Amino acid sequence: RGKATDKVTQYRHQSLSTFGIGADVSEAQWRAVLRQLIALGHVRTEGEYNTLELTASAREVLRGDVSLLLRVASDTPKRGKSGKTGKVTRGKDKPPPITLDDEGTERFTALKAWRAEVAKEHGLPAYVIFHDATLAEMARAKPTSLDEMSTISGVGAKKLEAYGREILRVLALA
Repeated sequence: RGKATDKVTQYRHQSLSTFGIGADVSEAQWRAVLRQLIALGHVRTEGEYNTLELTASAREVLRGDVSLLLRVASDTPKRGKSGKTGKVTRGKDKPPPITLDDEGTERFTALKAWRAEVAKEHGLPAYVIFHDATLAEMARAKPTSLDEMSTISGVGAKKLEAYGREILRVLALA
């Protein structure tokens, strides 16, 4: 967004022609754009620290070969059931980020329940284990092997090793 931090100055990023482009867009809106790019498969999270990485399909978008339509997020706070504005309630009833059939939705729900247990055991936020978009893609693809699972965006080698067999078990039972 064009913030002049110490690292930006150290690497002279402020002198790039693209520096500051998008400063008129809020952080919440940028996060919404990133979530959509991840869901569309143009960006993926990689590794233990969930760093962002462009996929091959993103290159087509950047070159202008493929056009992209994204939903515009508003900065207006959402209202919960109480009618009060504030933080959006997230939980077990949150729908998957992609459209799934009934069986896929059941698998997604089972994966979220598994993730909640694992996160609680390790004292971590659930999204650190896997993002909803990754769980939704697992529910849609229903991988039956570690090789198949390794092709899903957001599943790096470490997470595959740590959780792969458990996820296959959850998917087989769902």
